[in-house]
Amino acid sequence: MPQDRIRDLPVQKHKLARGESRMKETVWISLIALVQLFAPLTATAAIRVMILDGQSGGPYHDWQRVTPVLQKQLEATGLFQVDVVTAPQSGGDFSTFKPEFKKYQVVVSNYDAPEWPAELKASFEQYVKDGGGLVAVHAADNAFPDWPAFNEMIGIGGWRNRTEKAGPFWYYKEGKLVSDNSPGNAGSHGARIPFPVTIRDGEHPITKGLPRCGCTPAMSSTPGFAGLART
Repeated sequence: MPQDRIRDLPVQKHKLARGESRMKETVWISLIALVQLFAPLTATAAIRVMILDGQSGGPYHDWQRVTPVLQKQLEATGLFQVDVVTAPQSGGDFSTFKPEFKKYQVVVSNYDAPEWPAELKASFEQYVKDGGGLVAVHAADNAFPDWPAFNEMIGIGGWRNRTEKAGPFWYYKEGKLVSDNSPGNAGSHGARIPFPVTIRDGEHPITKGLPRCGCTPAMSSTPGFAGLART
C-alpha cells in the first residue's frame, strides 16, 4: 500500500475501547455530524430517528453497549425522537422483520452484518432514494460488502473481505483527492498515536466552524478504505 495512502487519508477512525467513557468518545463524532446536519430543521417537530442494531462484526464492537449511549446522547439534545429497532442476526429469521423506514427521517446504523434478504435490501434502498438519511456509526460501514447500493450510500468502507471490487481506494496525495484501483484488502488498524486531521471542506454542514487542522489524542487510524465515493 502506498505510504501516501497511509499518511494523508480523507477519513480517520479509531477503535472502540471497552469502557463506557471510551464508547462515548467513539460515537461522539458521528453524533456531532448528525446534530450539525439536522439542527437547521428543528424549529418545529422533533426529528424521528431509528437506531438500527442487532449484530456486531466481533466482540470489540458491542452493539448492546453502544446503542444505549447513542440513544442517550441523541435524546439529550432535545432535537430527536429516537426508536431502537433490533434486526435479526445473520442467518436468522427475517420473515417478520419489516421495519417501517419511511416513518423516520434518518437511520443511525449500529449494525454490522454481512448480508440481508433481497426484499429488505430493496426496501432500504427505496427509503434512501426517497430522501431518507443514513448515518453509519463506526464499524457499521463494515457491513454488507457485496451490496453495491450500500457501498454507494456509505461512500467508503472496509473489512468483511472488502477489496477494490467494492470500489477504488481513496486518499489525498499532494493535496488532491485520488481514486486508486490497485488490488488489495480495504481497512486496517494502525498504532494508537496522535495524528493530524485536516478539514478539506470547511463549508460543509458537518464541518463548518471546525478548525482547519487539529490533532487528535492517541487513537488508531484505519487506512485503506475503498468504496463508490463520488467527488
